[in-house]
Amino acid sequence: MYLMGLQTSCLVFWQDNKRNLLGVRALSADTGRSQQPPSSSEKMNALAVILEVPRYIWRQTLKPLSDFGFGRRSIWEGGVGLFLVSGAVLVALSLAWLRGFLLRSKFRKYLAVLEFSQASGICTGTQVRIRGVTVGEVIRVNPSLKSIEAVVEVEDDKIFIPNNSLIEVNQSGLLMETMIDITPRDPIPTPSVGPLDAECVKEGLIVCDRQKIKGHQGVSLDALVGIFTRIGREVEEIGVAKSYSLAEHAASVIEEAKPLLTKIKAMTEDVHPLLSEGFVIVAC
Repeated sequence: MYLMGLQTSCLVFWQDNKRNLLGVRALSADTGRSQQPPSSSEKMNALAVILEVPRYIWRQTLKPLSDFGFGRRSIWEGGVGLFLVSGAVLVALSLAWLRGFLLRSKFRKYLAVLEFSQASGICTGTQVRIRGVTVGEVIRVNPSLKSIEAVVEVEDDKIFIPNNSLIEVNQSGLLMETMIDITPRDPIPTPSVGPLDAECVKEGLIVCDRQKIKGHQGVSLDALVGIFTRIGREVEEIGVAKSYSLAEHAASVIEEAKPLLTKIKAMTEDVHPLLSEGFVIVAC
């Protein structure tokens, strides 16, 4: 009923203003039958009518509230409160949507356990790559006396790790950052189920959720330093053991070569005058 009354009031107001506007135009048409454009006062009247419509609607909306004892201040405070409540509801709905999105994305992740003989710098947050593309990270490291287990969280269950993959822990870059690189090898499997599916283990083509797979040592700075250290020790042992015998052998060779060096020196002294005479003859 209230909406019907409001529509009727708006219609009456619009008809009254329209009638006034038509009266003004008829009066101007009677006074002068020329084709001159309307004056500025007529334009102002039309603009005032247009601007008055929303004000009239607002007054008609507030009139029932005023009849019940609500003043302008009360209505203003109620509007502010309604705005704040609406904003709070909107924020709550946004947070609920975001939480649901995060939960859905979390449900798409799965875990894989990579076993290595040495940690080689593996820690929480170490990135896991498949053919150079980051697909997850290490969330936990379980050390033991036999080996270490890196628990890896893969971001999407649509990313498969074939069981025949080559898994290496490498250190690369200027800072020798540790990475776990996964390289799928031929033949590339085409599984019919995902790693989170209950039939994944039975199919046996890819690493399933929380399944363990063996990894290997790749490029490691620690291993490189160890290799150079062993080479230096071996060279040092060889040098210490043979340095004295090598010096004796060099001394004996020099002693044996002394007579030959003396003969070569004498021959050089004999040949020198002949060479000098030959140069003089050629010059003449």
